[in-house]
Amino acid sequence: MCLIITAAAAAFSAVLWRFKFRDPKYKFINLVFMYFGAALMWSVDGIFSAAEGEGFFDLSANDALLGLVVVVCGAAFWAVNYLFFNPERKLVKKGN
Repeated sequence: MCLIITAAAAAFSAVLWRFKFRDPKYKFINLVFMYFGAALMWSVDGIFSAAEGEGFFDLSANDALLGLVVVVCGAAFWAVNYLFFNPERKLVKKGN
């Protein structure tokens, strides 16, 4: 389930980046790379699980929760990165 959730997040964020957040000031490509990296990681895990005789997908609730946590942590990391390094400083109050 981790693979399905992170692959869906990667596809969704790639579409958003392509059509909405193409401007480099958003650094949205970082989020796309994080989600595709997570999907690649879960794909390798699924390949090794299938090689050992288990199923490729783990459809348990714990695995779904892990996938959601990975997606939320990726989005939180991107948001903190954007807020900390935003070039226009619109969200940070400037000194008096």
